[in-house]
Amino acid sequence: MKNQHSRTPGLLQNDLYAAVMACDAMAKNERSSGNGFFSYLDGKFSSDAALGSTQDDDIIDFIEEDEESLQPRIELHPWKILIADDDSNVHDTTLLALSGVKIHGRPLEFVHAYSAKEAGAVIGNNPDIALVLLDVVMETVDAGLKLVSVIRNEMGLTNLRIVLRTGQPGYAPEQQVSEAFAIDGYTTKSKLTRSLLISVLNDTLKIDSDDSELPN
Repeated sequence: MKNQHSRTPGLLQNDLYAAVMACDAMAKNERSSGNGFFSYLDGKFSSDAALGSTQDDDIIDFIEEDEESLQPRIELHPWKILIADDDSNVHDTTLLALSGVKIHGRPLEFVHAYSAKEAGAVIGNNPDIALVLLDVVMETVDAGLKLVSVIRNEMGLTNLRIVLRTGQPGYAPEQQVSEAFAIDGYTTKSKLTRSLLISVLNDTLKIDSDDSELPN
């Protein structure tokens, strides 16, 4: 009986060559325009068309950024507020109460004066002050009221908001003062809580928000 491996090496090589050529012909026949390239794996074929027209290993995925992160951030100009009071504790407690507070979306910036005379000078040097928290009794029992007249009549600042804060309402009754002086608000220190102070600022500066002629 003839050994199955007794075929000559030349014939074996020819058989292998013929098999390779047959596979190549089959691959060419299965390839058509627009269908991609077919690869034969274990007697089955798969098309690169199912994976896309290319099979690059390095695929870059771009992460879409949030639209808000692409928008330029607009820093809102702060409201500049003058605290005019001869009591340093009033300055400190006001800063503490309004720390981190925003009025109509805008932060707050404070300047300070400890007398009516000093307050007049600060106002003159800071035309962008939007609001004055003004004590009534300072150098005199009516120092704050006199400053209101100076601001309105001598300095001509009709748009500057003025809120009186007094610890001695007997010297300046609310109804009388509101009728005689061009003020925008009146509070007594004994009843002025944090929430009330914020409410006063909201109400007073709300008028300013859309008025281009007002300070700040």
